[in-house]
Amino acid sequence: MEILNGYAMISRGRQYAGMAGVPLPFSLGDIERYLDSRSIVIDRTEFEAAILALDDAWRDEWVAERKRKENAK
Repeated sequence: MEILNGYAMISRGRQYAGMAGVPLPFSLGDIERYLDSRSIVIDRTEFEAAILALDDAWRDEWVAERKRKENAK
């Protein structure tokens, strides 16, 4: 639950780029800002890896959804 809560909070500050509003990947700095305000009970390296993996999966799904919408036109 700690990882999902962390991901949700970090996501609130997500950066976007370009006219299409492409979501940028989280940086270690994004995670660091979150960790500066909270303590975690799991290993930091595992936490970072999990957050980055969730972000990769979410952005992959974002791209797939855009492709589905583009093909539906």
